[in-house]
Amino acid sequence: MGSKGFQELMICILNGNGNPVDSFSHKLTEKQVFDITSAKKGAHDFGIKGWTLDPADHYQGYAEKDGVS
Repeated sequence: MGSKGFQELMICILNGNGNPVDSFSHKLTEKQVFDITSAKKGAHDFGIKGWTLDPADHYQGYAEKDGVS
């Protein structure tokens, strides 16, 4: 739950050691909360600028820095 009663989705990119390297928080509508909790949408649908998120799993997955092969 975020400020002023908003629900939020926090996406965090971790390195191989489990340390955070980037993150972003998205305010969610009631429908978006339902879509996330029912697995109709995943974190990759919201994303983090500069990263491509793997949609394999809506709780965890892989990320690649945009423009890096």
